[in-house]
Amino acid sequence: MTITARQLLLALCLAMAMPAASARAQSEASPPTPMTFDSAKDFVTDAGLQVCEMTEMDPNELQFTGAIKSFSIGIAKDCGTYDPENPTVVNVHQFADQEARDAMVASLQNLRFRALRAYGDVWVVEGFVVVLLGPQRAEIGELLKAEYRRRHPEAG
Repeated sequence: MTITARQLLLALCLAMAMPAASARAQSEASPPTPMTFDSAKDFVTDAGLQVCEMTEMDPNELQFTGAIKSFSIGIAKDCGTYDPENPTVVNVHQFADQEARDAMVASLQNLRFRALRAYGDVWVVEGFVVVLLGPQRAEIGELLKAEYRRRHPEAG
């Protein structure tokens, strides 16, 4: 079975969002637990990558209505080869609800985001929008798929 981008990002986002025990205890009506630096970094590290830079972005400054957390993660297989002038970056935006997430996705169709299509991959999973940018995005995507398979062997 081939892992789809949706399956991969579902695993990534869920791993970043909350520990498994918290996920089971959380009710459908409660707001999502915001992802943390540690949970995001752990998933990337488990995928065999290094976090070379990581910053929290202010969703209000980004004008992503309904976003509760946004991280920009500069990644590489080896930070010694990381090029801050031409980085490979994963931006993860977590939203309070699906309506807010869908509004952000619609904004990606606006003129100001059209240039992104040629240089990045955008995935929508649950309450997240994940944007993978940079010269190594294909290789990074494969490593994230491998981590997904490791965590979810039943998916093939």
